[in-house]
Amino acid sequence: MKNPLRPCGRFWRAVARTLSVPLALSVVWCLVLAGCTSRTPEGPVADLVVLPQDAGVYHTLDPDRPLVPAGRQAEAYAEFLKAHFAPWEPGRTPIAADTVYWGLAQYARAQLYGENTLPRDADWMERLRQYSRADQYPSMSRRAIAVTNANMRVLPTMVPTFFDPSRAGEGFPFDVMQNSLVPAGTPLLATHTSADRAWMLVESRFAFGWVRSTDIAWVDDGFESFYRTGIYAAIVRDDVPVVDGDGVFRFDAHIGWILPVLEGGFGDNGMALVIPVRDRRGDAVAQVAFLPESVVRPAPLAATPANFTLLINAMLGRPYGWGGLYEGRDCSMAVMDLMASFGILLPRNSRPQAATGEVATVAGLDRQAKKRFILARATPFLTLVGKPGHIMLYLGQRDGDPVVFHAVWGLKTMHGDTPGREVIGSSVITTLEPGLEMRALSRPDGIILETVTSINTLCPPPDSAPASDQ
Repeated sequence: MKNPLRPCGRFWRAVARTLSVPLALSVVWCLVLAGCTSRTPEGPVADLVVLPQDAGVYHTLDPDRPLVPAGRQAEAYAEFLKAHFAPWEPGRTPIAADTVYWGLAQYARAQLYGENTLPRDADWMERLRQYSRADQYPSMSRRAIAVTNANMRVLPTMVPTFFDPSRAGEGFPFDVMQNSLVPAGTPLLATHTSADRAWMLVESRFAFGWVRSTDIAWVDDGFESFYRTGIYAAIVRDDVPVVDGDGVFRFDAHIGWILPVLEGGFGDNGMALVIPVRDRRGDAVAQVAFLPESVVRPAPLAATPANFTLLINAMLGRPYGWGGLYEGRDCSMAVMDLMASFGILLPRNSRPQAATGEVATVAGLDRQAKKRFILARATPFLTLVGKPGHIMLYLGQRDGDPVVFHAVWGLKTMHGDTPGREVIGSSVITTLEPGLEMRALSRPDGIILETVTSINTLCPPPDSAPASDQ
């Protein structure tokens, strides 16, 4: 066991030299009670120990029976591909300036802090306004494509930016300049540049923001016609290294990444995929990469419980990544990436995700009533459970408790009058009451179920009620 006095060792030795031993021990004990030592952690959240981290054990459905009729899934996939390639469609109108530059208005008067935990100077946002040339937007309309997994930023800077790092939920990893990760191979529309052209303002199917210029390449008619093969592949594992035909590593692919399949690209060596590479002039050229069948499948995957289980289990344990930082996932990215593999289009953020499909409110119900409602109305793998700022996927039930998959940073805690977080920091399976056994769990707002406000079922069959596994 660690010596609880070690952090203050020099102080205690000075006390012992100055005071008599009994008096010194009394002083030590009083100061320990006053909180000089760190708090003893309560141990892992019980749900993570008790509940099997296996998405397939919480439902009673036929694992191979599709949850979405073939015709409905085909419609959803067509909508997905249309949105995916929409940035390349001619005549697209750029997003309005007030929307694009929301960060300048949002953070203009906020006290922001840097990576050194010190306040940013008062002129920092004004310098970003000038650097991003807000008064000259838009300055272009040009097709592009991500050639690597690119960080999309709210404003053109990679400098980490936080609210008050001393407050729970405002420091790391919540960099307010991070918008989303943009997968390699994502079609983009470039609409503006920074003053030095180091950054490009781009639009994708799910988000808009600033990316480094070297992370994208320009698309012409020839590349687009070659890239839009009409047959696409879904990555079914995380951290898949993609190496081109010349043996050059290009990027890591993850679940949710959609890439075109070369015509006739199904063979004994796996699947031949078309990937974009940036040439020395910044133009996109096509390369071929072969991936084994163990990590890639034709898209969309059939929406069966077995396939959902396969992907969710592969995503479990991945470190939490706010806005996709470090190629991790936050709650909404986890859900969006999962559904992309099945050709189901979702927005990037949790609030619009919770408004997609067939929505039912549970706001105002007590916790037991919410449980009964969810168990009666939710469809495993297709129903999202939403609360302000967080989204989860319903998997089924365990002993009468709804069970969900989600990427979560932590649970709200309260130590005396000091708010904190019990960090989970990854994609996990829990009930809607994780940490209920913890004395420090903040009540009632630290209990997720207390703040759940709605459920919504994706791709509901026409004129039919949601299915239930009960």
